[in-house]
Amino acid sequence: MSGLDFDGDYGRQYRQRIRLSIPAYDAVLKIGAAALAANTPAARHVLVVGPGAGEEMPGLLQAMPMAHFTLLESSEQMADFCRQLIASLHAESRCSVQQQSLADGALEPAGFDAVVCHHVLHLFPPEQQQQELDRLLSQLAPGGCLLLSSYSEPSGHDFDSQLLEIVKARLRMLGMDEATLELFLSGRNKVVFSLAEALIQQQAQACGCAPPQLLLRAMFNGLWLIQRPAT
Repeated sequence: MSGLDFDGDYGRQYRQRIRLSIPAYDAVLKIGAAALAANTPAARHVLVVGPGAGEEMPGLLQAMPMAHFTLLESSEQMADFCRQLIASLHAESRCSVQQQSLADGALEPAGFDAVVCHHVLHLFPPEQQQQELDRLLSQLAPGGCLLLSSYSEPSGHDFDSQLLEIVKARLRMLGMDEATLELFLSGRNKVVFSLAEALIQQQAQACGCAPPQLLLRAMFNGLWLIQRPAT
């Protein structure tokens, strides 16, 4: 699925690297949890796709206190990290970690009150992103919400070269050397692929959902909330 080795060194350094690559990473998790607390506080069944090390879980457990969480993580190493974090929160009774992807088979229940997918879709090339979005949206029960974050850069003439320079300056200020910076940027749309906002809007409409609500944009990363009507 991805050119990033989640079962190797990249996965072991994930908690540090993700905060370099994703601006406002912790704000994404906090705002996302708040959005679900406001929209689905009584959720009973929640699906988390690609939780990685599980860093979104403290906020989600607090935001939806009555929910049971099904977590799908395809990486063995990341699934282990996620289980360790859940154990540290004493939340084993509320969480089920399954080492699989969303494409691997049917899930129970048939619909979820909330679906969470942070920083996963940009691991797929554009031709697969639409299919994955369809899968995520199809898991929503009536009234349910999809919380989605991803790398997402403007396309065509809207691409902001000045903003790219700000991205570079941020990484330099965080201590990234020039060689690593060039390697990092060379992975754009080769290892990490932009998720087009137009595609999110298109798939939400095709699945009968409300228009996506943009909750946060930090440089080339976005956070959206999409709700399926209750009836």
